[in-house]
Amino acid sequence: MAREKRDAAEAPIPCYLINLDRSADRLRSFAAQAAEIGIAFERVAAVDGGKIGADDQEKLIARVCGKLPVGPGEMACFLSHREVWAKIRSGTAEWAFVAEDDIRFSGDAGTLFQDSGWIPKDADIVKAETARQWVHMDSRLHSQVGGHAVRRLHSYHGGSAGYFVSKGTAEKLLELTETKCDPLDHVLFHKWVGVVQHLVIYQLDPAICIQDYLVETSAQRAGFKSTLDNDRKESRRQFRPANSKPLHKVWREISRPFRRLAIRAGYFLENWSGRAVVKRVPIDNLVARANS
Repeated sequence: MAREKRDAAEAPIPCYLINLDRSADRLRSFAAQAAEIGIAFERVAAVDGGKIGADDQEKLIARVCGKLPVGPGEMACFLSHREVWAKIRSGTAEWAFVAEDDIRFSGDAGTLFQDSGWIPKDADIVKAETARQWVHMDSRLHSQVGGHAVRRLHSYHGGSAGYFVSKGTAEKLLELTETKCDPLDHVLFHKWVGVVQHLVIYQLDPAICIQDYLVETSAQRAGFKSTLDNDRKESRRQFRPANSKPLHKVWREISRPFRRLAIRAGYFLENWSGRAVVKRVPIDNLVARANS
């Protein structure tokens, strides 16, 4: 048994790519990056939100347990990740990488796919991407791999475009989400859905991937846009909380700068005291996106 576990740790980590049939340009871009960083991948056809019938949408809406409405695109993303988890559960690898097709890798990302020996033994998920948000991580450094710190993640960090997940956790996630349907990054990383409380999550710092629309350099702003933006805007436009009042909105806008200032002061104190590492996770040395 010990020998089998050691062999599994030394084997390359498989990568599963979620890709819509109509998004051939994204598939070509991902394939070019994968070839450059030296990883193999298996394409998994994404669920198409436009093909989810009205009856099925109603059933999925009834499973929403977070605080945001969910449109067909979010439903499809959720269902697509569940399909990948099922593949991981039935596979032989102890760890796998789940990728959405609009991510960009750092040039050194391939080294982390060579084996899973660097992954903490208690980890369920290692978040490999950055959403350029302020996040709270453990002040204790678990380890370093190829210049990337591995720290416990203690806050919400948006995005579900690139993460390592164990075979056992894939099975756990399938069970925990059997009666849920929320934005996938909320399912994995936000407390209000009720899944993250059952997981141990680590963060790579710097990250090894980022969604293309978040790349900040002006030369790259013509990249892939999020396919969920319109879906989110429409579903949230239709959502009108019963207790929503105009005065509440005015107060939120007036108090926003003061709340932000208080939050930033809290970040400074946590970093200064050593209680946590609070920062925007960076990413460096991006692989060039192939022209479609």
